[in-house]
Amino acid sequence: MPPVLVVDDERNMRASIQDILDGEEYSAELAESAEQALEMLRDGQHEFLMVISDARLGGMSGYELLKHIARDWPNLPVIIITAFATPKLAVEAIQNGAVDYLSKPFA
Repeated sequence: MPPVLVVDDERNMRASIQDILDGEEYSAELAESAEQALEMLRDGQHEFLMVISDARLGGMSGYELLKHIARDWPNLPVIIITAFATPKLAVEAIQNGAVDYLSKPFA
């Protein structure tokens, strides 16, 4: 099964999500920025099962990353996670192609 691409600028959050995925027997590839995630997607060396991205990242935001993915890889599911959840942002994320929107912290 292809790995999940985890995008978060906080090292501890990337490691926590990777641990959760490992516990469910999913592998993960990690990116610390949206720009790095786009490079990984574009290089074609990996196929990804899905993307889990923080909404707020240094540089390009997770919302901007979502728009790129929806345009260039329309069949790649994306989950947006954020510590700053609002109903408006959740609706915007779903309308832009996210399959889910989760508030941090999450179980």
